[in-house]
Amino acid sequence: MIDKPWFWYPAHCVQIAFWFTALWLLCSGHRDHWVVSLATTMLISHIVELPLVFRMLRERKPAAARVIPLTILFGLTWFVPARRGVFAAN
Repeated sequence: MIDKPWFWYPAHCVQIAFWFTALWLLCSGHRDHWVVSLATTMLISHIVELPLVFRMLRERKPAAARVIPLTILFGLTWFVPARRGVFAAN
């Protein structure tokens, strides 16, 4: 089941909605809202995990132009299935 893209798509949809909500709150002047704080923490953690992602996907010959934005946007809900071959890494 976890080897099918449809298993991961709902998580991606939730994350996209989360990022848009955080951006909307930030642009509306709600800098102290907990969603903005969580988004900042998630953004930092996704950036920090990039070296790990490149190591995990090494044998799949990852393309940086694909790995970096998708890891920053989706984090482990993208790179774990990419490692398993569910999503393309190159």
